[in-house]
Amino acid sequence: MASKRTKRNDGLHLTQAESESLGVAFPEEPTPVSIDRQERPLHEQIAGSLTEDDVTEALTGEVTPESREVVEDLFADLQEEEADRQAE
Repeated sequence: MASKRTKRNDGLHLTQAESESLGVAFPEEPTPVSIDRQERPLHEQIAGSLTEDDVTEALTGEVTPESREVVEDLFADLQEEEADRQAE
């Protein structure tokens, strides 16, 4: 599943028409973030909540059954380690 987010990385300095012809469309203007939201910690600045697919894509770069399993295993291992630390 492709990400719905767009990232502006225009090292080639393409025009809007050139980027669209290559299949890459950039937003016209970035959406400004309110001052109130800017002052919050980064994890509170996101509107809505992250899904498992968002986390999987952020950690592995793709969302497949295999990458989901890798992320689930990673978090299971981290939870076990934390439970062991708290038990000590």
